[in-house]
Amino acid sequence: MRDSWLKLVGSVLRPARPRLLLCVREREQHVVERRLHAERRARAIADCERRIESARAAVFVAADGVVTSRMTELEREWRRLARPDPEAGLMDLWARLVPASWLDRKRWRDATPASRLDAAIALAADLDGVEEAESAIDSLRAALRPYATPIGPRIRWRTFERDSEPTIAFLAEPLRAARRALSARGVSSVVVERAQQLEREVHEAASVQWPERPLLASEIAHAAFVDQVWRAAKLPGPANPVTSLRDLWQTGYTLSAVDASGVTVELPPL
Repeated sequence: MRDSWLKLVGSVLRPARPRLLLCVREREQHVVERRLHAERRARAIADCERRIESARAAVFVAADGVVTSRMTELEREWRRLARPDPEAGLMDLWARLVPASWLDRKRWRDATPASRLDAAIALAADLDGVEEAESAIDSLRAALRPYATPIGPRIRWRTFERDSEPTIAFLAEPLRAARRALSARGVSSVVVERAQQLEREVHEAASVQWPERPLLASEIAHAAFVDQVWRAAKLPGPANPVTSLRDLWQTGYTLSAVDASGVTVELPPL
């Protein structure tokens, strides 16, 4: 048990990303294409503005107050050229990188605009890992349902926002159920003592692994504690929710937020 948890600590925040080199090359090509596009767009806007000024000058020379259809067409052209692309061509890159089944799920859209390109690359570089993480989240949702701790259906992928420990609160009810079962058998104190020892060892290893992430270290250590207590309780029926968390962490991802609307998955940097 101890060894498996210490091994798990080494996996968190380290997704496999087997397609990273391919995706980074595509990213570089995308950046070049967007720079060329921006240059062409700037030239087109400048040319359109020159033609608008020329058309305005012709109206002033005519001095008849008539705004020609040509002026209207030029203004429409300018608005079309000046309209920003909120996705900055990212959908074209996404279509080149991911399978058809992923096209309608633009997972990068939940990232901030400034980090969407990196988010898209990180996601596309780890197709299997992302799907395994989402499957683990679905399993966690099902495991927690009997304890009236619903997790909404939405899964958001975002780059790091803040250190957090969102699952500790959601494990409270399963832990209480396990401890009640142990108390009924008269073995609670022995099991809890051993689980606390495991928690301390995992916390120490996690703190060394991520000294800048004390809340994440506490979250994983607490999950180790709950896991040991749960296994000793041998509860019938509901699945062990920590199993789903372990499956998630094994993919290299972790949750940064959990609420009734859904979860936010942290995307480690490239």
